[in-house]
Amino acid sequence: MTSQPSLRTSSGGIWLLMASLFAMLSLALLIAIVVNGGPAASVALVTATLVVGLLIAMEVVRRVVGEGPPRLRALAGCFLSMALIALAGMVVCVMIVWIPVTR
Repeated sequence: MTSQPSLRTSSGGIWLLMASLFAMLSLALLIAIVVNGGPAASVALVTATLVVGLLIAMEVVRRVVGEGPPRLRALAGCFLSMALIALAGMVVCVMIVWIPVTR
């Protein structure tokens, strides 16, 4: 499975494309939370900043790291981190908003 040519020779462009799409969708929701204000706005702002930072880190990795598996692993790690941070940030925002409702 690890000897597939696409996993060894990709330039990483598809990783950046998919990460950019994911970031746009995440940022749309996070920015809506920030604009709405409330107690979850600060968490959403920090999460949005981290998502943008990881997208920038992916671009830096693509330009700095040589082609091959090390670049692809670094891009995958950044993308996975971006997804986990966005998910965690959204969950925390929802928890902050829903805590007063459940009491």
